[in-house]
Amino acid sequence: MSTTLVLAVLTAGLAMAGIPGTAAAAPVDPDGLNLRQWMGQIRDVIGDRPLNKIVMPGSHDAGSWSITDKTGICDTASEAEMSKISPQVAAAISVTQMTPIKEQLNSGSRYLDLRLCKQNGKWYTYHGGPLGGLFFDDPATGRKGEINDIAEWIRDHPDEIVTIELRTSVPPDSDPSQERDTAVEDHMEAVRLLGDKIGTSRMADRDKLSPTSTYNQFRAAGANVILLDTRNRTDYPWMWPAGSRMEGRNSYVENEDWGALFKEAFKNPTASNSTIDLISRTALQRNDEVLKNDMGDPGKFFVLSGNVDSTLAIPDAAFDVVTNGMDYKPDGLPYMLYLAREHNINLLQKLEGEWRKSYIAKNTNVVQLDWIDMGGKRDDGTIIGSGDMSAAIIANNTPTTATGTLVGTERRADGSWSSAEALPGANGGPEFAGAEQSVTAMPDGSLQYLTYGNDKRMYHNIRRADGSWQGWRRMNTDEGDKRFNGGPIALASTPNGETQAVAVDKDGVLLHQLRRTDGTWTGWAAPPGPDNGVFKAKDVAITGTANNSLMVLAYDKSGNMRLTGRWASGTWDTTGWTTLPGVGGAATFAGSDLSITQTPNRSLQIAAVGLDGKIWHMTRDGMLRNSPWTNPEWAPNDAMRATGVAIAGLPDGTAQLLAVGMDGNTWHALRSASGSWTRFGAVSGPYGRALGATNVRIAGLPDGRTYSLVNAR
Repeated sequence: MSTTLVLAVLTAGLAMAGIPGTAAAAPVDPDGLNLRQWMGQIRDVIGDRPLNKIVMPGSHDAGSWSITDKTGICDTASEAEMSKISPQVAAAISVTQMTPIKEQLNSGSRYLDLRLCKQNGKWYTYHGGPLGGLFFDDPATGRKGEINDIAEWIRDHPDEIVTIELRTSVPPDSDPSQERDTAVEDHMEAVRLLGDKIGTSRMADRDKLSPTSTYNQFRAAGANVILLDTRNRTDYPWMWPAGSRMEGRNSYVENEDWGALFKEAFKNPTASNSTIDLISRTALQRNDEVLKNDMGDPGKFFVLSGNVDSTLAIPDAAFDVVTNGMDYKPDGLPYMLYLAREHNINLLQKLEGEWRKSYIAKNTNVVQLDWIDMGGKRDDGTIIGSGDMSAAIIANNTPTTATGTLVGTERRADGSWSSAEALPGANGGPEFAGAEQSVTAMPDGSLQYLTYGNDKRMYHNIRRADGSWQGWRRMNTDEGDKRFNGGPIALASTPNGETQAVAVDKDGVLLHQLRRTDGTWTGWAAPPGPDNGVFKAKDVAITGTANNSLMVLAYDKSGNMRLTGRWASGTWDTTGWTTLPGVGGAATFAGSDLSITQTPNRSLQIAAVGLDGKIWHMTRDGMLRNSPWTNPEWAPNDAMRATGVAIAGLPDGTAQLLAVGMDGNTWHALRSASGSWTRFGAVSGPYGRALGATNVRIAGLPDGRTYSLVNAR
């Protein structure tokens, strides 16, 4: 892989928008990662992120690479007896990695599932039953163990934070009546040896750091190793209790789910059959459920088991194979690596596809892999490089936003922007996805939202001034939502603290209701109009006015722009729906999108997308005089073209305009109180990406901020 990180930066567009400072860190390019030092390389992305929110690759049974059918058996291991009966079978189902741990680190792994067995006074890696290679130095002969290479790598890569989860298998006490616990002593010997070899000064202090500490906080403390103790023997401050700091959220499929599947797979190890695919699909289905629905403990690390479970190769399945005399190395691979190859191809498709979405990635930490540096081919025939699995995982630190997700971002009064973030989901979900949406700012600094979910039900929410949320609430009954069926909606506030909503039902009828200051709603009612007593609309926008009235702008059923008002008393303008003139003296204006706001001089400002695809703007003053239509410009003498538009007035007399450009991204411009426009500048979305949108809304807050809401493309 290339050692250059390619970053797509929006600096030029952001500068045009008047945003001071540098752009947010741009998305991680998986093809540009240096996997030996990827954490330091993308520090601008992950630096201020809690470590348990950084997406990273991990090695399942990291030390199993050295297991063969001749390396011996760990007498105290859970599968020791089976391994002694058939060392060949035991080895075949125990090897989950192909290369030494140092090379796994070079391939991007930052979590090591380390399993050590004390056998005949020496420490080896092991898995299930079989022993691997020597891990700590042999005190009798001085022969060096694998820990030396790992410690050297850690010293040479101070910006890479490695988490080691330690499990040990040690001999029990020979005499239970003796006072000292030799099993505990042996386990603590392994802990001390790790500390001695790696250096305790590099190990994170559990009393000063936690899973929610940021990458920068770990580095400021000089800590680039976390040692998790699965036995919870935490005598040393640099030894963290695994049970209170790490969880798996049940993403591992258990024996009772897979035993029969493995039995069938072992009977036909070289056949291309559906059994292995079914094993893989079952694992990925479990992963899906965990990632989407189980938010887990926010204070712990989370390991997602992106691998197949070797313990499911139950003895009777192995015996069947031995009885039939079959070769346990299909394609020349230990059987678990053969399974891993088939599974990893499916896993990579997920990582590069639907798991690359923000609602998945924000619930992901360590993705534990078998054969972490595997190469091969994707289903479409393209080559899988030896680091592609890791790179795909790391790239999820800057995921894409799922289509339809509601994303909000705030422009502060000084012209700087907040980070764009997806709105929280309904019913505990991580994000909210829907269709038509609207937002309005309240006099107290809160925001209210009206939107349709993907289920075409209408929802309302409030983000209070302190940043807390009311939560999504249904606006209608099921029958009521069937009446609307996801049509146009709009929301506006008035200075007295009321909220007003309009919506177009499936028959095109415009309906209105009001939310009182006590939080109750009046219910939907149709304002008067020319279509058999109602008004039929193709699209609608509304704004509150200084005298607590409501102005309603709509395209009627013929596509012509019309305007009416609802007074503070609750009555509607008796003059009816005024037809607004078109461009260059035309009788009417027709277009594809529209927006309206009022500025402090009580003039209305209207922005619309014409049938020519250009953005048009006009004002209507307090004397009901209309200005000519003009075009905010993309470049000198070049009108901005767009598919969507929104405008909001501010207390200082300025107005801000959002547009969905012809590139599908969100653009912003400001209109001064004197009527001049700034150039359009790009708005940055989540994780430094361009803010792609299908439609846009904007609300002006009392303190000069604006809040933009988009439906992600």
